[in-house]
Amino acid sequence: MKKSLTALLAVCALFAGGCTVVKIGKGDTNSITHAPGQEKDLTNRACRKAGQQSAEILSTVNKDPKLPAGTGKQVTTFRCSASAQPQPQ
Repeated sequence: MKKSLTALLAVCALFAGGCTVVKIGKGDTNSITHAPGQEKDLTNRACRKAGQQSAEILSTVNKDPKLPAGTGKQVTTFRCSASAQPQPQ
């Protein structure tokens, strides 16, 4: 567990340079701040860097609630999973 948290913190440092921030949550959820439309790729990459297979996105909301939905910075809450998530068809 400690190894995966260290890996996730390393990912935070990597993403911070690209204006993306990953926060390690208490319990089994994490959050990531990003540009619109990047949540699936970024959360899956963060989980793979932490030694997991994929991310389950729990919610995505605007960081600034005054902006129209899906615009400006987004905050996505996610959970990493040891098994791959099925792809929608």
